[in-house]
Amino acid sequence: MKLGCFGSCNQLDLIEEAGYDCAELDFCELADMDLDTYENFKKKALDSKLGFEVFSGLLPLSERFHTPDFDLEYWLEHTRKGAVRAAELGCRMIPFGAGKCRSIPEGYDKEVAAQTVANIVRSFGALFEEYNIRFVIEPLGPPNSNFLNTLPEVEEFLKIVNHPNCSSMCDLRHMVKSEESFDDIFSQHSIIKHAHIDYPEGLDRFFPLPDDWYDYKPYLKALKESNYTEILTVEATAVKEDFSKEATTCCKYLRELLKEA
Repeated sequence: MKLGCFGSCNQLDLIEEAGYDCAELDFCELADMDLDTYENFKKKALDSKLGFEVFSGLLPLSERFHTPDFDLEYWLEHTRKGAVRAAELGCRMIPFGAGKCRSIPEGYDKEVAAQTVANIVRSFGALFEEYNIRFVIEPLGPPNSNFLNTLPEVEEFLKIVNHPNCSSMCDLRHMVKSEESFDDIFSQHSIIKHAHIDYPEGLDRFFPLPDDWYDYKPYLKALKESNYTEILTVEATAVKEDFSKEATTCCKYLRELLKEA
């Protein structure tokens, strides 16, 4: 199991120095670079020892799927530009969170809303398939979305999507917030192609650290015993004091826990 780390494109050196195998960077940041900036970044990225198998942040969270002004064709065009670049860097996976984007507004027919999201997911899945990039729907906890909160829900949703390039993933924080059993990692293991981890309690997504007073072993054990062999990315979007120090400590800590698990 490889270890990845969330970050921005200007944090490559810090992520590599911290000991991670790969960096999970922001898709929109990559897609929105001008050509010169992208070429310079690509050279730096490919010269590093990091892998770039996964990019997150497909869409701005300000978008809303269930409104008349959501422009799917615009975002598909934007996505194609990013997909070309991500593929050049070795990307093979794009998580789909976009919790507020996909949430169903109060009063909407849930079946109609589910079909709307399925059509959007299918469109992105087909586009990414052209670049050999798998599209993985992320179950999100109730604080982040009111639609697709657990792995069994996503498994049923994938039947509506009905596209071979669409799968799912798991995230410790969202499983905790949804009070979802880690047993679902076993029962839905066939659709799990990616995994996230962070300190799951509280609002901020901190690096998992030895003094957290949280037991990460059951989640890691479930991943290992379900024969998960893909990337486990630390989705830390906040730091307590120092990114480099906490990222390094976290990387060493998780490698120890994975050995014990």
